Amino acid sequence: MSVLDRALLALFALLVAVLSLGTLVVVAGWAVPLDLFELSLRRPDYRIIAGLVATVLFLLALRFLVASVRPAAAREEQAVIKAAELGTASISLPALENLVIRAARQVKGVREVRTRLHVLPEGLSVKLNITVSPDRNLPELAAALQQQVHEYIVATAGLEVPEVQVRVNGIYQEGVRRAE
Repeated sequence: MSVLDRALLALFALLVAVLSLGTLVVVAGWAVPLDLFELSLRRPDYRIIAGLVATVLFLLALRFLVASVRPAAAREEQAVIKAAELGTASISLPALENLVIRAARQVKGVREVRTRLHVLPEGLSVKLNITVSPDRNLPELAAALQQQVHEYIVATAGLEVPEVQVRVNGIYQEGVRRAE
């Protein structure tokens, strides 16, 4: 949200709060604000001021209604892979996810891979959720997977990978065959 939008929202909230407070005191039985409002509408210059306030409230409400319905532009996070005099080269997170999945599938025993990546100041944080074959040593498989992903991302994208977390979510079960 831009600074202008925040200022408009604050103004709108303030005006709505004042009008709500005035309505509450009138409902509670204090008739002075209602009398002042009725008296102000009898004078043409006060009527213009009331019309301007109502117009501003309407336009602000319309502005925020349109802003809330309009879909927000998705900001795609990227990692810088090379900064040079002529500019930067970057890679999107979906592209990095594809590289991580490719590296993970090269490890024997990994059946399914889901990734979550975060760009950190020190490099790329990789979190893997995997399903593995049932006949594998899990600590060895996890270590091999961490090493493979780390080396592959460093070699292909040139990014540091200070962290590769592996979580085994399941053991792959082949369908049981029945003899008939």
